[in-house]
Amino acid sequence: MKKIITSIALTAFIVLGFTSCKKQSFNYPFKINVVSEDGTPLQNILVEAGAPVPDAIPEFSGYTNEDGSVSFTYTYEAVLQVVATRGINPPSYIGCGFVKLEEDQTVELTIVMQPYDPSQQGC
Repeated sequence: MKKIITSIALTAFIVLGFTSCKKQSFNYPFKINVVSEDGTPLQNILVEAGAPVPDAIPEFSGYTNEDGSVSFTYTYEAVLQVVATRGINPPSYIGCGFVKLEEDQTVELTIVMQPYDPSQQGC
C-alpha cells in the first residue's frame, strides 16, 4: 500500500512539474515604420529605441530600409521610447513615439516625420 501511495504522489509531482511552469520565450520582436506627413515611407532614417531612463536597457539603433521600416528583437517585456531622425546636429526631421513589447508578437509602430523645430523641447 505504501508503494502505491508513493507511486501516485511521485506521478502527481511529475505531472504538476511539467504543466505548472510556463517557459519564457525571450522573443519580443518589434517593427518601426517611418513615413512622411503625406504617408510616404522614408528610407535611410536613423531609428533609436530605448528606455527613457539612463543605462536602463540596451539601446536599439538602425536605419530604415526601402520600405521605410526597421525591425528589432528584445529578450524581455518592455516599454521603449522610439526616436527617428534625419540629419545630425541638429536633425532636419524628427519623429517620436512609444512601443510596448509583447511576447511572441511583432508589435508595429508608425512614426510620422516632421521638420525639426529647435524651439520645441523633446518630441
